[in-house]
Amino acid sequence: MWVRPETPADYPAVYAFVQSAFETAKVSNGQEQDFVNALRQSPRYVPGFAWVGLEAGRLIAFIMLTRLTVKSARPVRGLLLAPLAVELSFRRRGLGAQMVNHALQEAKKHGYEAVCLAGDPAYYSRFGFARLDSLGAQGSRQFPAAYALGLELVPGALAGAEID
Repeated sequence: MWVRPETPADYPAVYAFVQSAFETAKVSNGQEQDFVNALRQSPRYVPGFAWVGLEAGRLIAFIMLTRLTVKSARPVRGLLLAPLAVELSFRRRGLGAQMVNHALQEAKKHGYEAVCLAGDPAYYSRFGFARLDSLGAQGSRQFPAAYALGLELVPGALAGAEID
């Protein structure tokens, strides 16, 4: 799989891809594709922090990082990882892991201190994500604590933080 930053020309294909990928997801509200568009229009959008995974020119994976509001005693540069999508026929081949690892490397390279998400702890723990409350942080009440996860790229970055 070849990973590259998405471009505006990719937006229609990414919209259809995310919609299709989440039709077979364990957990979905059916609006993930609209969430991607909303994030692109928000102040949280970070140009160059959404990537497409291609196989023979075909879109088979997508991941996006956007700015995250972290309320803390000191400023914390945080990101939200959402969504991660892999085409059903390409799942269980490590492509999601490849996308996550790529995104985390880019976050570190650009000086971000933490990445948070709402997701399956059994999947994301392999990358070092842990419950926010175990990191001394408080997540949004919008998600059950068991699924509010964070990864400190800088040790202690989320201690005492409130994630919005």
